[in-house]
Amino acid sequence: MHKSLIIISFSLCVFSVSSQQSSLLEKYRSMAVSYNHDLKAADKNISASIELERSARADLKPKLSGSADFQYTGNPLQLTLNLPSMDKPMTFEGRDLKYGASLTLLQPVYTGGRILETIRLAKHQQSLATHQEELFRSAVCYQTDIQYWNTVARAEIVEVATEYRNSIASLAQTIRERVEVGLVDPQDQLMAEVKLNEADYQLLQAKSNFETGRMALNSLIGMELHTATEIDTVIPPVVIPGEIRQSDATDRPELKIAYDQIRIAETSLKLSDSKYKPQLYIGVDGSYSSPGYDFRGDLDPNYVVYAKLSVPLFEWGKRKDEKRAFSYRIGMAKDNLNQVSDHVTLEVQTARVSLSQALERVGLTGSSLEKARENEQKALERYTEGKVSVVEVIEAQTYRQTSQLNYVQAKVSAQGYYSELIKALNKYL
Repeated sequence: MHKSLIIISFSLCVFSVSSQQSSLLEKYRSMAVSYNHDLKAADKNISASIELERSARADLKPKLSGSADFQYTGNPLQLTLNLPSMDKPMTFEGRDLKYGASLTLLQPVYTGGRILETIRLAKHQQSLATHQEELFRSAVCYQTDIQYWNTVARAEIVEVATEYRNSIASLAQTIRERVEVGLVDPQDQLMAEVKLNEADYQLLQAKSNFETGRMALNSLIGMELHTATEIDTVIPPVVIPGEIRQSDATDRPELKIAYDQIRIAETSLKLSDSKYKPQLYIGVDGSYSSPGYDFRGDLDPNYVVYAKLSVPLFEWGKRKDEKRAFSYRIGMAKDNLNQVSDHVTLEVQTARVSLSQALERVGLTGSSLEKARENEQKALERYTEGKVSVVEVIEAQTYRQTSQLNYVQAKVSAQGYYSELIKALNKYL
């Protein structure tokens, strides 16, 4: 009953405290977002999709094209006419040389919706690229959170190992003094010195783990690997704002991407179907070429105004086949949306439950740590009075160290689950 009251009071304390997240963490999130190469590539993808939309819109406007030609004929055509009124036959001969230049202005009037659907498709692809960038950003922020809190936890473990080493060293010194005056067995001194060596080893290992963790953090935020990056000294308690407790996950980028994929599939169907509808163009073709009028050798201007109508009549069922294929793709995209929606809902609820349990573990380990400290202090006092052996003192110190490590692990686990909940709710800015 007493343990349950401790857990409840600790949880109320955690939820009632109002404070902001670590300013250092927010700074490193920003640095990681600015440095991440996937995000840079995603930004370029957005820029490319914007240019493609502009390119699609250009198809609505008339197109102007120019051409030039040159042709030499070794044996040009000849035409001979025998007219009764003329003594000699009349002969017409083509020219060896033909050359000129022309300009063509072509304006689409009706394309079966092809141009408009191409523009819509480019818009949907731009939206997809934007939401993919949002997804990458959220993942980078989450990765930064996890790496940062793991680094802080490793720094705390260094402090725990240092404290444990110092307590063992103090005990060894006390035993050494008591051995010198013949109050305790020299075997106690050997046991304490062995434990001191183990504590030194654990401290070296903890420092190594901290350095590698900080290097990983530096790599993530774009700093030199061996930079002494500033971090928090301890892992703070988790504070859950009201907006996080009441939020849902309707604006997750994964859901937005799934909707974009449905729109892309629907637009692709309309774009494919536009090929089988009438196509109407009007154009003007102006030329300046030789031979000119009446087979003259000089360059002469000319022009042509025309309209072109193309109507597909029979495609051997190709239109129906393509329509069915795209309909299946739309169905696949909708099935994917349902699957993503289920996954998102599960992820949010799992993160909430995991965070709640992690907070309970923080309360339990915090209570155990206080008792372990008290137990260690009493064991030292009783050993000084000669009432217990050195084995009990070492066990009490080891138990206190284990409780400290469990407390640190519980805190970093709670921060990790909180970051997971933020990511699940898409609350990274």
